[in-house]
Amino acid sequence: MQNKVSYVVIIVLAFVCLVLSLSIGRASDVAAQTNVSSLDPVPEEEGLPSAGVAVSSEEKKNFFADEYVTSFKMVLKDKNKDVAYKRLNESREKILALLQKHSVGPQEYELLSSSLEKEWDYAKGKRLFLGYAASQMVKVVSHSKQESDSLEFDLTGFAFIDNVSTQSRLKNAEALEVDVIKSACKKASRLAEVNARSVGTKAGKVISVEGSSEVEKLSSSDSVEVSASVSATLSLDGVENDGKSYVRVTQIENKKFLADKFVVTANIVFDGTDKETLFKQMGARRGDVVQMAKDLGVAESEIEAQSMTLRKKQKYEFYGNESQKKAFRAIQRIVVNFTSKDAAGAFLDGIVGLENVNVYKAEPVLKNEDSLRVQVTNIAGKKAMARAKAIAEGFDGSLGKVVAVSNKPADEFGMTVLGARANDFSLRKARGKYAPAYDLLSNSPQESKMNIADSVSVSAYLSVMAEIE
Repeated sequence: MQNKVSYVVIIVLAFVCLVLSLSIGRASDVAAQTNVSSLDPVPEEEGLPSAGVAVSSEEKKNFFADEYVTSFKMVLKDKNKDVAYKRLNESREKILALLQKHSVGPQEYELLSSSLEKEWDYAKGKRLFLGYAASQMVKVVSHSKQESDSLEFDLTGFAFIDNVSTQSRLKNAEALEVDVIKSACKKASRLAEVNARSVGTKAGKVISVEGSSEVEKLSSSDSVEVSASVSATLSLDGVENDGKSYVRVTQIENKKFLADKFVVTANIVFDGTDKETLFKQMGARRGDVVQMAKDLGVAESEIEAQSMTLRKKQKYEFYGNESQKKAFRAIQRIVVNFTSKDAAGAFLDGIVGLENVNVYKAEPVLKNEDSLRVQVTNIAGKKAMARAKAIAEGFDGSLGKVVAVSNKPADEFGMTVLGARANDFSLRKARGKYAPAYDLLSNSPQESKMNIADSVSVSAYLSVMAEIE
């Protein structure tokens, strides 16, 4: 009897479970239907391609170089700072005489800002001061490989010359670049047709296209590579679209201008045992530097003396047999603005002779930077439109109206778009060539200005989207 009751209980429980299961299933279906209807429209699965045939292609061509750039560095070392920079002056005269012998004019060579760097060695956990290395980079343009080879051969005769190398480039590669872009577009069109036929349909007109193009700025061989890559989406027969086609290009343009302002930044540094004495020494030396600038015709408003820092020295700041009793260091930075390169050079020559004064940098700048950037932007716009036109014609169309322009770089994660690399998109402030954060070298009065570069590069960025008709 007990067994019969157990069987009945089991049957009842099974029936209850079945009913509950069916109820839960119906509730789930209703919930699912409710959720789907609330999402209008249902989003496409991530990663699905848009309508059309997407293709990419690349074209590379090499062209014989028509210009050669030889770069090298003059390096002179000595324990004494004055001896090091005097030897550099003498060596520069030898190089200028060599360039004159090779019929290299002033427009065909460039002297970057010279520098004076302290050299160190480390032994048994101590930093040892070895002396000074005075250096200056030089770049020379030759119009044939024979000229550059001859110059390189003569440079090997100087013991103070280091890092000699010659690279080639194209003087004007814009027309060649346009041809390569069109070639890449034709390849993309042919590939789209092949892909469409393979699945039983046909490719139509281009819907959207972007890509990259690049000319080697400097090549290690006698030829220079011009490359272009294109990523495009073309329509397919029977698939509707809005009927409009677009091309997007970007352009970064850099142009050099002669500086009309020269900014010299100097650091005054004193070490000592007494803070009060350091404060007085700093005041006296600051007065010397400021007065020197005024004597050269600089208005007081063009001289900026930043706040002084007075602190305890770190262990690594003691070198050689220097007494660790001089435990304190006072530092103050002074910035002076010049409108004359000769005056800036004379100032450099004067302060390098002052004890406890080091030149941090001498930088050429532009007073009318904004108006010059307008010029560079106009050049960038013309080049961007030329590349957009090349793409449109490469897909058998013509360039229509511009629908969007931006100077705000997009985040392309290192990818490229036509005319520039994405990691170059940041709009750089106008800048000159100057020595980094160590002492700059100064010459004798008649040669001082040769230690400050006089060219400033201004950059402009544009992203352009236009219709293809």
